[in-house]
Amino acid sequence: MFNKKISTVMVIFAVVLVMSVCFRLSYWQWQRAFEKQAQLAMLSEHRENQRLLMNTNTELLQGAKTELVGQLVPDYWWLLDNQILNGQIGYDLIALFNADGVDEHFIINLGFVAAGADRSQLPIIELPLEPIEVKAQFKIGEWSGFTLAKYPNQSAHHRNVLQYLEWSFFSRELSVAVSPLLVIANRTVVTGVTPHYKAVVMSPDKHRAYALQWFLIGLSAGIIAFFATRPKSKELIR
Repeated sequence: MFNKKISTVMVIFAVVLVMSVCFRLSYWQWQRAFEKQAQLAMLSEHRENQRLLMNTNTELLQGAKTELVGQLVPDYWWLLDNQILNGQIGYDLIALFNADGVDEHFIINLGFVAAGADRSQLPIIELPLEPIEVKAQFKIGEWSGFTLAKYPNQSAHHRNVLQYLEWSFFSRELSVAVSPLLVIANRTVVTGVTPHYKAVVMSPDKHRAYALQWFLIGLSAGIIAFFATRPKSKELIR
């Protein structure tokens, strides 16, 4: 009997712990939904003002879409190696972008450009010299995924062919201040260069769905534990 009581107490403790974690996660996701909703509303208001947009909390700009007006800096471009689009091997064209009203320069991913048969010969790149309007989105944090390369520019053939993107690399190499925000074009800016990146951003509705999911999991754990541990009726024992 004593061992049975201990087992019951342990089960109840474990269930309470599970329910607490689930409800906590549910509350956190619900809060994130409100924060994301406020973020989207704020970005919508600031979209027409680049300076206001740049003064926004950087952490809230992941995946945020905007329109930037400015100029690509001539002769400052790189090719991100080992990219594949629709089964074709090539590069992503990376450039230095000077946005109007913003003190820092941006590194911008303009999209995919196909490689030629001879990897030692780079595609011919001609950046527009006139002011442009870029429909883009931001990426924050780590700019690159997994890589075995030790340095961004360790290509065997060309110095401006990069193995991965890194903010500190551009900060060292360039004589201008570089924003920690990576800008990724959503529309074609350079002829023959195809934008293809899509940031993974969770919508407010997705956060609410996860909040409901965690709440139901916690509630289910409590209901199951209740019926599993309640005393059996004497009539059923007879």
